Amino acid sequence: MRRIKTNIIILFIAAAVISLAGTAEAAEKQQQPPANVTLTDQQKKEIEQLEAEILKKRKDVISKYVQYGVLPRERGEHIKNHMDKHFEMMKQNGFVPKPHPHAHKFEKRH
Repeated sequence: MRRIKTNIIILFIAAAVISLAGTAEAAEKQQQPPANVTLTDQQKKEIEQLEAEILKKRKDVISKYVQYGVLPRERGEHIKNHMDKHFEMMKQNGFVPKPHPHAHKFEKRH
């Protein structure tokens, strides 16, 4: 009798694992953007405006870190220059995010 209970528990665990694996694969497929997405000029303009506002705020934060002595001035300038290069790269790519070459599987935590 004990062996039957153990087998039933193992069966339920295996079914749960298989079910969760299928759910994770389906969620991963849904999160990947289509391969050939292009935005209209109006959409690019809107995204560019929002990204420019974000960039300015992020650079303001770096400036405050420099002002408060958290970062040296040279490091702050380096970070801001990197942010500018990233913005230009996004602009060249039409503000469509490119998938990371080593895309991680996202897990739903809640």
